[in-house]
Amino acid sequence: MNFRLYPHPTDSICTPFVYVRERNAYSRYFFVGSSLNLISITNKVDSSYIFIVGGDEKTIIGERRPNREMILDYLLHCESVSKSFLDYVKNTFVIPSFPLSKEEAFVKTIIRQIINAKQAKKMFSNFVKEFGYKKDGLYSFPNLEQLERVSIYDFRKFGLGFKAERMWSGIRILKTMDKRELTQINGIGSWSKNILEVEAHKNYSLYPFGDKSGEKIKNICGIDLIKIARKSNKFAGDLYVYAASYMEFIR
Repeated sequence: MNFRLYPHPTDSICTPFVYVRERNAYSRYFFVGSSLNLISITNKVDSSYIFIVGGDEKTIIGERRPNREMILDYLLHCESVSKSFLDYVKNTFVIPSFPLSKEEAFVKTIIRQIINAKQAKKMFSNFVKEFGYKKDGLYSFPNLEQLERVSIYDFRKFGLGFKAERMWSGIRILKTMDKRELTQINGIGSWSKNILEVEAHKNYSLYPFGDKSGEKIKNICGIDLIKIARKSNKFAGDLYVYAASYMEFIR
């Protein structure tokens, strides 16, 4: 059984995961107070709780995962599913990444307003390298205080164009909000609202399945997420995680 995260991490960006080569393990660094902590992921696929702190095996986060058995049963009875996607699900255990912080979710959503998901992943990584902090060769997302020091000019120079002012003004009201209130920010329409909810909470049942990625999944994987969502948004979200992971895998 292969073990794969979605979205698949880069090897240097510390958000939401980073690949630590010498340990051959996926990990994330995050701050609690002023202390830098390391979270590693176990490959115990039968456990609901897969995240541990350092080497002490203490479980700290339980992450909801797609119901792979239900997905397999559906695909085995789906005449239109592609064989390669079905084989991928048979041999791969996919786990969604951490929910993002409110700062990460907001920045990623604004970037997605400009470009598609594939380009946004690269631009988001570049954003972290440009404005974030670096430790031992790893980059991590800037905290709110760091983001507030970035000017509209710097955001525009980075490549945000006419969205630079929206990014700048949105960041300045984030400190007064929790993640549930982010959709109230000016410039967050219905599509962006769904993307923001997905990024902030990793609730893929809220994904806008009719967008371009949903169409690509239909053409390549052979599953119609819009049709499935009419019966169950939750199941459509689970299928999306596996299908989107497969799309990353074959690129």
